[in-house]
Amino acid sequence: MDTLFAAALVAGISFVIGLAGRFGHISNISNLYVIGIALLASRRGLYPAVLASLLAFLAFDWFFIPPVHTFTVNDPSEYVALATLLATSMIIGQLLTIAHRRTAEAQRRQARTQLLYAVSEAALSNASVNTVYTLALERLNGALDLAASRLLLWEDSRLEEVAREGTPVEVQDEERIIQRVIDEGRPLGWQLMANNVRVVQELRIAEDGTISASGAAFSGMYVPLPIESRVEGVLVIGAARAPRLLTEEEAQLLGAFANQLAIAVQRERYADQEARARALEESDRLKSALISSVSHELKTPLAAIKASATSLLEVGDVDPEVRRELTESINCETDRLTRLVSNLLDMSRLDAGALQPHVEWVSIADVVAEVLDRLAPMLEGREVRVLIPDEIPPTPMDFVQVSQVLMNLVDNAVRYSPSGAGISISAEVVRDQLRVSVFNEGSRVPPSELDRLFEKFYRASDVSGGTGLGLAIARGIVEAHGGRIWAENVGQRGMAFSFTLPAPAREGGVGQAPPVLSA
Repeated sequence: MDTLFAAALVAGISFVIGLAGRFGHISNISNLYVIGIALLASRRGLYPAVLASLLAFLAFDWFFIPPVHTFTVNDPSEYVALATLLATSMIIGQLLTIAHRRTAEAQRRQARTQLLYAVSEAALSNASVNTVYTLALERLNGALDLAASRLLLWEDSRLEEVAREGTPVEVQDEERIIQRVIDEGRPLGWQLMANNVRVVQELRIAEDGTISASGAAFSGMYVPLPIESRVEGVLVIGAARAPRLLTEEEAQLLGAFANQLAIAVQRERYADQEARARALEESDRLKSALISSVSHELKTPLAAIKASATSLLEVGDVDPEVRRELTESINCETDRLTRLVSNLLDMSRLDAGALQPHVEWVSIADVVAEVLDRLAPMLEGREVRVLIPDEIPPTPMDFVQVSQVLMNLVDNAVRYSPSGAGISISAEVVRDQLRVSVFNEGSRVPPSELDRLFEKFYRASDVSGGTGLGLAIARGIVEAHGGRIWAENVGQRGMAFSFTLPAPAREGGVGQAPPVLSA
């Protein structure tokens, strides 16, 4: 093909020179050959440039140097012109070929440097390490023109394929080859010979990570990814799309690439270890907070129950009024314990994702009435106002769970407001959202702590008592319903806790099924 290009170029330029000669003599017109040969060298390389130089030398002598159609010349000075044409064409062709080759090498090196940089940057910044592996293999296949590549890593004591790019060739006894790579920590390559005999050969790896292929065109390569003293994975490299030898530069790229992958794997391992350490630390913190909170909350009602029961047992003839007070104390403290245990169970179910709402069409007025009836002993001596318009339609919700939310909010209002302070419960529908608010007079929370009130085991800095679970459970239930919950200070009057629930229109009548809540 290059020979045809050279011949066609010389023929074309000779035709142009012949046409120009009909209009008169043009000095140095032979430079057209030089220009054409320079273009040919920059596109096709050294061989067609040298061949075109020789053909140009012969063609110019044959067609344009008197006597024409012979390889002799009348004027000896024409030999100088011909020699100059030949020398100039070959020198320029060779220089441009070298420049073209170096430019191509520079571009390849730049592309491979960008490959290593992209993989390194992705390994350091990308949260999803599997995305890094896929990107790395895709870039490697493009840089080395590979048909396929795979990455195997240790997962739960087994070597699993975590990324693949291309369609790899099935290899017999591949597990044995991979196990050898892991045991020895050195790369191996296999080559399919003409008689279908597969030859496995150890590849040389230098101290700087450079892999040498010993001049063999391997059909597959297995490169270990060592981290410290253990091989954490194996990079499986398929053959190139066009069979060829692995060059020294490509071997260096492969070694550097394997090192970058090892760094990415190591980063993932460290991130997992750090995450587990943080989880253990958080678990210990929660356990400590749970013990600290629950121990006090359990001790107080148990002490009250014990004291009341002991009084009833030790005093034979107890005044009926005293007996009633002691019995009510036992009942009240038992309800308090029941709520505490229920909160603990609900929080564990929320953490496990097992507290799923079972929705039905419910009137929020019925929920409020149920809560106030159950909390009547706690609310004794307080003014409770219920502001719920009659026209509020039923809303899809879990009756029991939303009752628990409202009960926790009212309990919080009673616990952290002055004795005898008023409490109001209101509800309204705003933009297809049911908004329920519990307001208590006389209490405030620093604005910086409002968002933290719904964290587990968190209590405001200026209050004591409580487990710090009630509001966290309320938030979990409300969010499971697709709503949100928040707290806000209402001027200097007091504090309000509000939550919203989706309240779609009920178009199908009484028998319409409530909408299904998405997890």
